[in-house]
Amino acid sequence: QLSSLYDMKPPISKAKMTAITKGAIKAVKFYKHVVQSVEKFLQKCRPEYKIPGLYVIDSIVRQSRHQFGADKDVFAPRFSKNVTYTFYFIYQCTGEEKSKVIRVLNLWQKNAVFPPEVIQPLFDMADSSLPPTKKEALSVCSTTLWVGHLSKLVQQEELSDTFGQYGEILSIDLIPPRGCAFVCMHRRQDAYRALTKLAGHKLQGKAITLAWAPGKGVKAKEWKDFWEVDQGVSYVPWQRLSQMTDLEALEEGGSFDEETLPP
Repeated sequence: QLSSLYDMKPPISKAKMTAITKGAIKAVKFYKHVVQSVEKFLQKCRPEYKIPGLYVIDSIVRQSRHQFGADKDVFAPRFSKNVTYTFYFIYQCTGEEKSKVIRVLNLWQKNAVFPPEVIQPLFDMADSSLPPTKKEALSVCSTTLWVGHLSKLVQQEELSDTFGQYGEILSIDLIPPRGCAFVCMHRRQDAYRALTKLAGHKLQGKAITLAWAPGKGVKAKEWKDFWEVDQGVSYVPWQRLSQMTDLEALEEGGSFDEETLPP
């Protein structure tokens, strides 16, 4: 069934996904073989088939949990044995599709399909949170978010509870007269997840808006021209860095992409 996915161009039809899922559930006695087949498919398939392969895992596990009950499902525990290795191949999907991987992980987390210690490393692998690199430039990736359209009723504690679901918060700068706040997260992945998950989220009955904000370190006059809001990154040319540059100060409110540090 899986190899027949190659006969179709993604996205794969619902009927096809249902047929594959039914086949897997029917072969529940041979669940180890089913899981191994899906894993092998994901290792060998072309990038455009990585997301359909992920959807196959999701569909089989959801159907199994629905049909047999979460405590009797054999597929999720089996997939979890090699899941980090499997996701190494899933993340070889095309760049713009990585957000779909995050969406599936968020659903799994919400529905407790896999335990947190299995899910978290998969989020950590998601370099979709990192922007593309530029030649001979240090990527200072922001971990700071601008939160706009805030009701005057919103308190710091409410922001802390809302954003704290996605990871450790380093600081919150709430500016009620301007109806906005700056939330600085500890890790880029967590800030990225908050940015994608909380778009349109309501606080005190009012939908908030979110965008990347430059971290404190890159707000200095000498760096501010290198900021790119869409990607949430400052590309600082290597030639502008010297032994006198305070890298620790530059990184405040963000984090360096280690791959882009000058040699």
